[in-house]
Amino acid sequence: MRLVIGAACLIAIATAGIAQIEDLPAPAPVPFTQEPRELQWRIGFELGNATVLETPELNPNKDYGLAVRQANRLLGDPLLGWGLGLLPYPKLEIEPSKVVNPREWTILDLQNKTIRKSFQLLGVFMGTRMTTTEGGYHLVSMPTLPRDPFLGVRKEPAPQTVVFGFAGRSKGRLQLRTKLSETKWENLLPVEDPTALPAGYEKAKQLLDDGNNENQRYLFGTSIEATIRNRMSKLWLLNYSHPDTTKGTHPWGIFVEEGAVLQALYIFKPGVSEDPYIAYFTASLDLNQDGTDELVIEASYRIGTAFKVISMAGGKYQEVFSSYYRGPS
Repeated sequence: MRLVIGAACLIAIATAGIAQIEDLPAPAPVPFTQEPRELQWRIGFELGNATVLETPELNPNKDYGLAVRQANRLLGDPLLGWGLGLLPYPKLEIEPSKVVNPREWTILDLQNKTIRKSFQLLGVFMGTRMTTTEGGYHLVSMPTLPRDPFLGVRKEPAPQTVVFGFAGRSKGRLQLRTKLSETKWENLLPVEDPTALPAGYEKAKQLLDDGNNENQRYLFGTSIEATIRNRMSKLWLLNYSHPDTTKGTHPWGIFVEEGAVLQALYIFKPGVSEDPYIAYFTASLDLNQDGTDELVIEASYRIGTAFKVISMAGGKYQEVFSSYYRGPS
């Protein structure tokens, strides 16, 4: 009798779950738009069974939190531990003029492979076990249009799964490079080895020193090749700080090798009140096709991660983009 009652309870729970799914609005496609006249790109991630592109321009009032609350209002509590909530586009508060979604996107991954994809859906990350921030709206590409509004993904957004999306068919040659080298670590600390650092690294220390020396500092980072004004150069991204982001401040900079000299291209000295992070090169590629590579940086916070793009603009390098932060809110 107990087995019969138990089985009946399971059937009731399953039936209730199915009914709940059927009561939810089915995902509805995002309309296709004309290919933009000017080159447009987005940062995204390959999730195994879906590809997503960040679309912060679609978040209501540019607030990703409002997008997440819209998803919660429409879909309620998700029936998965962690994944994507696929949304009914007509029911969202989105300005149509801000939607950029040509029928084809050119997707470039970290292995320098390109593929054409269509993005049919808009989604946000949701889940019963979700204790982190994963940003707001994302364009979602899947092989077929699903009926279920919840999708469990096979991979999480991570530095290894980054992709770049170009609206339409890319007209230029896309050449992506990843880091050449990275400082070795021992016992959770970087090894400041002069033989592994570029000539002139002492000058980099001087330029990065912000006078906050209450904690021991280390010079560490990554190197990469990049094109600057159509000429190949070797660049270094160097942090000068303690690797523990709870200790002190964390300045960093980008330098170009010029013989035995390091020439500073970009110096970042955060204020005490800013959220501290350690910076690493992720990739270099010419996102705007002007002959000078943009530099994609992984910002590694104490627990979370974001990506920043440093570009030559107005005759100097500056941060032109910061992705969604992914980590504890």
